[in-house]
Amino acid sequence: MDFRTRIAGLRLGLALALFLPALPAAADFKLALVDRQKALISSEKGKEAEKTLTQLQEQKKKELEPRSNACKKIQEDADAQKFVMSDDALQEKAIEYQRCGRDLERDVQAAKDELVVQQQKLLAPIAKKLEDIVSAIGKEKQFDLILDRSTPGVLYAPDALDVTDMVIKRLNEK
Repeated sequence: MDFRTRIAGLRLGLALALFLPALPAAADFKLALVDRQKALISSEKGKEAEKTLTQLQEQKKKELEPRSNACKKIQEDADAQKFVMSDDALQEKAIEYQRCGRDLERDVQAAKDELVVQQQKLLAPIAKKLEDIVSAIGKEKQFDLILDRSTPGVLYAPDALDVTDMVIKRLNEK
């Protein structure tokens, strides 16, 4: 027998010796999964929050659209008149366009930041209730562990372990 084969056999034997005593304890282990993202979005309050955020996003878009059009107009005017304008006038138009674009970009970023803040403000209380409900279900059903299905660590799990619908139902009741 080759040395590598002996080492592999010893490792396998050691792993089995360590693993076998844990098998009876693993049989009593209760595991569940919940898709927090789905629960947040599918709940009634989550849908209301999403609707509010969509309305705010549309409002911000309407506010910024005229400014965007004004910047485009400056560029179009400069392109249309570049053969009849002096170099100084063209340079002035370029500076005006850059200023307009920079101001627009700053305001777009401010609008995005405001949307993120509003999203946190609207979803944080729902997420807190969701965590409380998941904890309550874990205690009631005596689960040893509840994992978030939407995290990258869960690659596969049977649907029988998923308690997301139960969580959504309780979230809608509160």
